Amino acid sequence: MAGNFKSDDSFLRKLVIGASGVNATMFRLKDLGFNPIELERGSSGFKIWKKIKIKRIRVPDILCLDTGLRFESRGKTKLEISMSHSLNDPKRSWDFGMRDDDIVSIVEFEQNESPIEVKQISPVHFVSVRDMRTAFSKKCIDISKPKGFEEGSEIRVIWPSAYSNYESHITEMSPDKIKMEPNTSSGKKQSVLLSRKKGKFTLVPCVQKNDNIQANQIVASVVPVSLDLICPKKVNEQYFIEKLDNVNLTERYAAAKALRHKPYSPEAEKTLLERLNDNDEDIYVKLEAAATLAVSDVSSAWDFIGSRLFSPAMTIPLETQLETIIVISELSVNKSEQLLINILQDKNRDTELRAGAAWALGQFSTKTTAQALVNTFDLNNLEIKYEAAKALLRIGDEQKKYLLSLIKSIPENKRDGISWVLARIGNFDPNLLLTSADENLRKWLSYILGYGKDMLNETYIDEICHSDPQVYFAASVLWQILNSWIYNIPEY
Repeated sequence: MAGNFKSDDSFLRKLVIGASGVNATMFRLKDLGFNPIELERGSSGFKIWKKIKIKRIRVPDILCLDTGLRFESRGKTKLEISMSHSLNDPKRSWDFGMRDDDIVSIVEFEQNESPIEVKQISPVHFVSVRDMRTAFSKKCIDISKPKGFEEGSEIRVIWPSAYSNYESHITEMSPDKIKMEPNTSSGKKQSVLLSRKKGKFTLVPCVQKNDNIQANQIVASVVPVSLDLICPKKVNEQYFIEKLDNVNLTERYAAAKALRHKPYSPEAEKTLLERLNDNDEDIYVKLEAAATLAVSDVSSAWDFIGSRLFSPAMTIPLETQLETIIVISELSVNKSEQLLINILQDKNRDTELRAGAAWALGQFSTKTTAQALVNTFDLNNLEIKYEAAKALLRIGDEQKKYLLSLIKSIPENKRDGISWVLARIGNFDPNLLLTSADENLRKWLSYILGYGKDMLNETYIDEICHSDPQVYFAASVLWQILNSWIYNIPEY
């Protein structure tokens, strides 16, 4: 078990760094005037599906709706311009499915003990795929082979670069060197040599003399690197309609997804329907087309979605059913909510599909969804209950008043999940739960006070000390345990 845990932890850390890179890039693009959306589903999050593995279309992480530009993000724990690559499988090459005008973003993060806590420690750098391909063809690259490298294994292609160690300013620029001085007394002077590999290639400066630069900013590289981008001319609907007929799978996928975010014309609807009804079309393009049409309540789109959700696994693979669940969670309409609740409540469905439906319902902040999630808390399956509790937490703040009422009336064996949520959202008067509280609810109130102390007003807690000393005492025992150094001592 310990080995599995470490493996999961390592994988989660990589996912978090990747997702952090996507989110940092999207934030920066918005600052620069772009209109980005997540193109590769799941790239901005780190949800792990353990049993059902979804093999999605390989596309860049981000699409700008206004310009049609695509961005591939690379979050790093070591600052370098690098991409994984296969020497033998063209579909695993570093630039497979990319256009020359695609842009790669590079951003460095520092990771804490917790795998989900990261800190951005570099600016977001932008590099064009066209420039990376040019340097690659000229062999102005380094190759890194992982341990246990065998034929067919992936390598890492590195476009050599140099970066600043501190927040600095450029004091000297020459054909062979860049000199920097730190802006604080705690830093050290830094000198970067531009000639590499005994003159095999030369780094090109990305800065100028007297520039002020950030810590961990790339200052020279074999490819042009920029911290800023200028938005090109905006594209219109026709651009995406034409992409729907493109021979390239990634272009059709991106176009189908982009049109969901814009009011579209009858011509666009006609082309989307053609993609949906094309028997030879890739399932993921069809799902995106169906989702876009479903937003406008096109009946054939909902029929298609239903057929992917409620057909036997022998007909529709589990990974397609799970992807459909994830897709409809992005549609903020009652039909999506009800379909997800139906799957969650279906005892004959695959466990991970029901857990996926619970996870997806975290996008629907309604009493109906809250009740459906709470109703899972007496199930034997932990996977479903875990996802339901986390989904309820996401909508808990908006549904707080309803949850405070619900916890009083539901059976005792469903109160644990609500208590976990209330302890983490806080910002309510716990004395409300003492009114007509039975013995079981008083115990759960002790848990809420114990784990949620920092989220609750101290005055409210003091009132409970006087009105119900036993509840207060039980909570104080938890406070002592949680604040002790013995809490969460690692055993390995």
